[in-house]
Amino acid sequence: MKNTIRYFLIMILSIVLVISVTGCSFGSNSDADSAANGQQGNVEEPSGNSEIEAGNGDDVDDKQQTEEEELIEGDKVQHQVLTDSYPVEINNYLEKNKVAETQQAFNINNRTYLVLTMGEQSSGGYAIKLKDLILKDGALNVFVEYEKPGEIATTVMTYPSLVIETDGIYEGHYEIIYHIQR
Repeated sequence: MKNTIRYFLIMILSIVLVISVTGCSFGSNSDADSAANGQQGNVEEPSGNSEIEAGNGDDVDDKQQTEEEELIEGDKVQHQVLTDSYPVEINNYLEKNKVAETQQAFNINNRTYLVLTMGEQSSGGYAIKLKDLILKDGALNVFVEYEKPGEIATTVMTYPSLVIETDGIYEGHYEIIYHIQR
């Protein structure tokens, strides 16, 4: 009996550990912090169903694809996705604001940090995946995808976020446009 209980406790602790390591971080937005700490950029959401929205959709789909191809032809921005060891300002921001979806930029030590959050989610398996980071026509374009859990997911509140450190200062010098694929 003791071995059975010990086995279940180990399994539960293992699941909690996996959840805490994979994509469960804090983050959200408050208007006061947006004004004081950084810049909230524009959000453009590419539609996954252009044909349904526009009748036959051939022209709309081609136009959307051409616009995305033009953006992708810009200069790639050197960056790294941070999974831990955030600057104190970002840790404080993520801890203080953890229930709403946000896109926020910070200038810290001659670098721009882009912080994206999905807000509070009711299960594990949610994540934000960086697809590309491109500088084109005076705008820093951030392409991300919101990933959702598969069929089996743990039932626990999570706060998915993504922190990107860039190679220089962009916030305040360029418009930041977030392209979010949901």
